[in-house]
Amino acid sequence: MTSKQASVGIITHNRLETLELCLSALEKQTKKPEKVIIVDTSDTNNKDFVSKLSLPILYIHLSVRVRQPEARNIILKHTETEIISFLDDDSVPKPEWLSAVVSSFTEGIVGVTGPAINSTMKLEPLLPFDHSSKNQNKMTFYGDVRNKSRCWVPPSSVYCSVMLGANMSYLTDELKRVGGFFSFYKEGYGFREENFPQASLIKRGFKFLYNPEAFVYHIKAKKGGSDRDFQHFYLCGKNHRIFADKFFPKILTRLSWIFWSKSPPALWIAVLLAIRRKDLSILKWHKGLWGF
Repeated sequence: MTSKQASVGIITHNRLETLELCLSALEKQTKKPEKVIIVDTSDTNNKDFVSKLSLPILYIHLSVRVRQPEARNIILKHTETEIISFLDDDSVPKPEWLSAVVSSFTEGIVGVTGPAINSTMKLEPLLPFDHSSKNQNKMTFYGDVRNKSRCWVPPSSVYCSVMLGANMSYLTDELKRVGGFFSFYKEGYGFREENFPQASLIKRGFKFLYNPEAFVYHIKAKKGGSDRDFQHFYLCGKNHRIFADKFFPKILTRLSWIFWSKSPPALWIAVLLAIRRKDLSILKWHKGLWGF
């Protein structure tokens, strides 16, 4: 049986140091990517750097900053392989990562993911591993989105319904069939951007698989990447509301935001967190959620 071919897509913005680690790890993969598609919105054109690598790279430098959904759709447009695997520019995959991804696409599986362990530049994990065999990455029927990829390493593969953007792979044709990624924001923080096509594919009856062998380190970079400012929690709430209103009943989502939701935090949880952390900006979650 012929193994499926996979391309790897990476969006980068002013993170050459971690991008170099990511691409170096791709050079060492036991299964080589058919193509690596890089969309770079950095202030500096890095074409000279990537041209020196032993990878089949399509490098696209944009002088205008585009956000993640648009950049991912550019990658998708240039993907000709059966599988498209997305990494962040601060993700460093283990050598067997792509092989584990490709082998996981069995009947009925449309997406494959795995651990994206928060780590230092030296690839030292920042959190203890959670080895639970129970699904830790899921969407509830009221729109709560729970994701423990940053520390979850189960003993074997588990079906899930949420994939973290730092480590997510799709069947290319099925991702294109649902329209790729939904461009719902033009500036600021793209919270929930990866969940739009995931919810669409789940509604079509597909499954995702969380394979612990499809393992990447997710470096907690201090510069580049997404914009970070005082609106962080507000934008999390606003973007979650846009996502929830597209896929879930409003009566259930609104009740959950008051009483029982964990992500986003229910109102009483947000108040307790604000008090405990002495950070009132956490309450801006609900300013965004309710559209104030």
